[in-house]
Amino acid sequence: MAARPPPEQDLLTRTPGHVEDPSIERLAEAAGHTDELAVRRQLFGWREALSILVPLVLLLVVARNVDWGTALATIRDSNPLLVLGALVVYYATFPVRARRWARLLRESGLQLRGRDLLEILMLGWFVNCLAPAKLGDLYRSYLVKQRFNVSLSRTVGVVVAERLLDLFVVFALLLVGGYIAFGRMVLPDLRLVYLSAVFLAVFIVIAFVVVYYVAPRIGRFFPSEVRRIGRLFREGVLHSFRALPEAGPETVLIWLAEAARLAFVLAALGLELPISGVIFVAVASSLLTTVPLTPAGFGFVELAIVYVLTTGFGLATQDAIAVAVLDRLVSVFSVIVIGGILYARHRRQEALLDSRR
Repeated sequence: MAARPPPEQDLLTRTPGHVEDPSIERLAEAAGHTDELAVRRQLFGWREALSILVPLVLLLVVARNVDWGTALATIRDSNPLLVLGALVVYYATFPVRARRWARLLRESGLQLRGRDLLEILMLGWFVNCLAPAKLGDLYRSYLVKQRFNVSLSRTVGVVVAERLLDLFVVFALLLVGGYIAFGRMVLPDLRLVYLSAVFLAVFIVIAFVVVYYVAPRIGRFFPSEVRRIGRLFREGVLHSFRALPEAGPETVLIWLAEAARLAFVLAALGLELPISGVIFVAVASSLLTTVPLTPAGFGFVELAIVYVLTTGFGLATQDAIAVAVLDRLVSVFSVIVIGGILYARHRRQEALLDSRR
């Protein structure tokens, strides 16, 4: 079991004694520059620019007949106290997420507390808001490896288990919220949402089958070091689910808080939806954050929010756009600001450590 370093050691302190496989170490070293690359390429990388430009064009095409002046006026007239409430509810989920992550890691033998991981989690979220392909998840796994000297393969496996748990709860809440909001009738215009949920459910089942049954059987055809890395990853995924009795309710709480954030946003704009509708919109749009093509699902999530609000609940398109924009200001752009502050502090710590070597 890896022990927690003394408090005086900073984020990048390494504990001696653990020798990492060279191939996974090279991957970890590359991941260590993920934050730096994400920041540098945020404005200048053509892939990052393209990943934002394409969905933005789609959003503009969908909203080509929208009265943007009315939408912007609606946002300007939003209630600041209720917007603050949305921010408070949203950021209250991060300690819960950190505690859940610590609980999952403990099943892999790492004794940590949520507060040990909170800053690392925020840095990972910051990178996810800047770079596509969920690179922030790899980056926070790497930071845990650096600080607590554990296998990156196992830590990435735990993060994968965390994401699968999120998808399972989102799928369940989507069904419950949709059933309460619409009854047994599936609106034809919302079939795309349900099909996306079904696709993710099938993906979860296939992922478990591959990790639990297929991987051990084909592992013998690979070199020993590859088998070892695969075994650590598999253990990280499967052992994490021993924490379900505690991590499961925490995940439900996290996603209900995400719905509460959206409820505050709607109230700030003077709009109303039934509770079941708020839950449905929140989890339906969050499905698109799993698309690793754009940072934080940019473009796709906004389209989903506008689509579901207008098609499923009859909101005017300009009102739906106001909801999408304000909600993303709360959940993405605020993370870029706060995460940027943490990132600057992290870089100072890293520079200080380098100067001492």
